Amino acid sequence: MSGLGWWLLGVGVGAVGVLGWRWGRRTAPGGRSEVPAPEPVLRWLARSAGALGAWMSTAGRSGDLERRWRRELPVEARLDSGVISAVEARLTTLRGQEASGAERLDAGTLLYAAAGESVVGVLLPPGAGPERLREVGDDLVALLESLSTAAPESPISTAGEGMVESVGSIGLRLAYQLERVLHAEVIVALSTPSAVRVIGTSSRADRRLLDMVAQPGSPIFQVARGEVTSLTSIADPLGGIVHDRRSHLAPAIIVPIRHAAEPIGAVVIWGDDDGAPIAPVIAEVQEALRNAGPRLVRARVLEEEGNAGISDSLTGLRNARGLTEALHRHGSSQGTMIHADLDKFRLLNEQFGAQAGDAALVHFARVIHDQIRGGDTGARVDGGAFAIWLPGASLMFGARVAERIRIRLGTTPWDWQGRSWPLSASFGVAGAPDSTRSLDSLGAQAGAALAEAKRQGRDRVEVARPVG
Repeated sequence: MSGLGWWLLGVGVGAVGVLGWRWGRRTAPGGRSEVPAPEPVLRWLARSAGALGAWMSTAGRSGDLERRWRRELPVEARLDSGVISAVEARLTTLRGQEASGAERLDAGTLLYAAAGESVVGVLLPPGAGPERLREVGDDLVALLESLSTAAPESPISTAGEGMVESVGSIGLRLAYQLERVLHAEVIVALSTPSAVRVIGTSSRADRRLLDMVAQPGSPIFQVARGEVTSLTSIADPLGGIVHDRRSHLAPAIIVPIRHAAEPIGAVVIWGDDDGAPIAPVIAEVQEALRNAGPRLVRARVLEEEGNAGISDSLTGLRNARGLTEALHRHGSSQGTMIHADLDKFRLLNEQFGAQAGDAALVHFARVIHDQIRGGDTGARVDGGAFAIWLPGASLMFGARVAERIRIRLGTTPWDWQGRSWPLSASFGVAGAPDSTRSLDSLGAQAGAALAEAKRQGRDRVEVARPVG
């Protein structure tokens, strides 16, 4: 095990081994900590938020100001130069202020956060609901705090005790803080009664891992549940179903997040150095983990209360009621619905048993989550039946998404206890206003297209006929 592995193992069981070696934190001239380049964050931020664009301007690592705007503009957004200029002009006025908020523009809703000379902003499409605005606003504030170069001060520990925080906000802050301190790739997972779910990724980690549910028995599941105290030399902490696309030369180190001595989650860290951290770094990481525990417990209670009755406990996706709420929450009359069924699901259950069927459902849910945008909604509506709502998407865009999911499912190996089973699914796609004028008719149309896909031999995508 590397020096990092020994140290993190010590953190996991409450002991600290080595204090003298340097590891992880790179220093700029004058000895100040240097923050990893944040540009990749914009891509993940724009995708997860379903945004029309994302912007960032920060203080440079040498202390000089980087006045140019770094931006991520998804191709499908097609923002014209006038909108881009207006957004950047508004964000520029925030430099030097301590502020966060939202403003309505003709093109959508601009969310922003500013601290000193650093400013981040996201332009959401029209119709984004209050819940979405709050979630993205939390991410912006957390991102701004975690990119700050001032400090061995913890973004987690500075939040006021009366502040209402979301699980995602805490997970994101913790991941970015540990990346800053350790110069490592980090993901954060939370244990709930039904699952162990990824709630935070640092800028180096794959943002698409967010909200993924860990396979029962996987390394991160074992640590988060308290089945083991900590683990190292793990190639794939999530269990090898739909995992991070990045290759990791260093082993993953997994340590628990605790509250009142009980494990309530886990942190996975991929380092790039074999040394051990110096004492101040150890102290900062320990403090961050201690402060995260009670906040995550409070946020988990609030989340469970808010999700009661709208989430599927097995897959972590929405259930039928949650899908209906999402369908009408965006306030849009345009979007696409996909219905999907696992092919021969009953036969799978009969041959391998119900636990194998559950594992296949979790696998399919992960594939769906991995292939849709941050603002889309995936749901398990019944047995092996799933639905996906793509707000604002055209019928043809929805058909491409369905085909992408179909191909990924069919080309990702899956087995149950060493016995392979080729998974496939059939899909039906309907869109408003392309195939119907009413959102309420989308489900029936997508269901009819799905039935046609099954009649045509399964493992295919059928699209509802466009309105004449």
